[in-house]
Amino acid sequence: MRRTFLAGIALIAVSTLPVGVTQAQTMTDLSVFSQANDNSNMVIDHEGWSVILRGIVLNVPPMDRMPERDRPVLTGTRINTASTSRYRHEGNRVVYHVLNDEYRDAITYMREDLEALPDQFGGLARLSRDEQLAYWFNLYNVTIIEQTMLNYPVHWINRMEAHGTDDNVFDAKILTVEGQRLSLNDIRHGIVYANWDDPRVMYGFFKGSVGSPELRRSAYTGDAIWQQLDSTAREFVNSLRGVEVNNRELRVSEAYDEARVLFPDFEADLRTHLRQYANDETAEQIDIDRPVSAQVSDWQIADMINGSRRCTGVAGPSTMSSFAFDSGPQDQPTGVVANCASLPPNAAILLTAVRARRIELINEGRYGEVFTNDLPTIDPDLPAGNADDNAEDNAEDNDGESN
Repeated sequence: MRRTFLAGIALIAVSTLPVGVTQAQTMTDLSVFSQANDNSNMVIDHEGWSVILRGIVLNVPPMDRMPERDRPVLTGTRINTASTSRYRHEGNRVVYHVLNDEYRDAITYMREDLEALPDQFGGLARLSRDEQLAYWFNLYNVTIIEQTMLNYPVHWINRMEAHGTDDNVFDAKILTVEGQRLSLNDIRHGIVYANWDDPRVMYGFFKGSVGSPELRRSAYTGDAIWQQLDSTAREFVNSLRGVEVNNRELRVSEAYDEARVLFPDFEADLRTHLRQYANDETAEQIDIDRPVSAQVSDWQIADMINGSRRCTGVAGPSTMSSFAFDSGPQDQPTGVVANCASLPPNAAILLTAVRARRIELINEGRYGEVFTNDLPTIDPDLPAGNADDNAEDNAEDNDGESN
């Protein structure tokens, strides 16, 4: 299993050189990550991470910018554990509640291998800026997914402690790269925001929550990094969790305030940036002369069941068979998503909203604008090439922009 997934992490045109920074260091020196070689022909192959993402991420199409106001209706119980967020039907979701041991192990192996990778070729300074950026995004995202997986079920991501520590997950020094002990905030603020001044870099970080820029179903890669960030930026800016509806002020995500260093003249630069990605409806909100308030947030977990419980039946956690709308033969596993004894009501509400929105997009002739796999149906034991074929076979329509 490990070989299947980790085959995707490889370095092309790389020779192993001595590492100048040792594990013995106790103080973090982020300056070691400030150098790059833009003439480098070294390329990191992140296909192994893409294979995992295609197996664990539910693609949610762009919604209609109408906030969800009523409480979700769960029949058969007075206990409501579904999300009440205005943004509860926005952004891709991770199917934590049904991850089997193979996927859990693969996620941990991927994080470990990404941590160790720079030591195999003499350090990140030998890579181009774009290759470095893809590396940091993928390491950050696999780490927050692993931490959420280890703490699951969990409801509020911003209150989550790093597994095995008393420290907040974003502040804990849980990674070691080139001998430097790093936190997730070190990567985001101390490395990426400090060395890249393009505002688009803020969209590469999935923070595990509904209010975050969404998690793509493919890894970031150096050769496509800016197109990928453009796509993620477009989804976020045109969502309510990115730019809210308000008559008195331009309400935007707190993620923009956290990335304020990327917008020197904050209000003017932010409006200019938002207009680059706004559709007509969002642009109307941006163009009205109102003060900017960067306070929109939702730290609830970006999963399918709001971190309420695992998917279990009478005999305990179900085996991985098929949870997709168009499942394969019942006696053959078709992917990571489980055929639970009963679909958790929270998940059913989300899937109903996803289905309804896809029907709406079809009726509007816009279905090709989104990647339309209902749920991941990739056999994790297939080689990467066959997994790609499997994904294509299960896609109803992938003519448009894909996440």
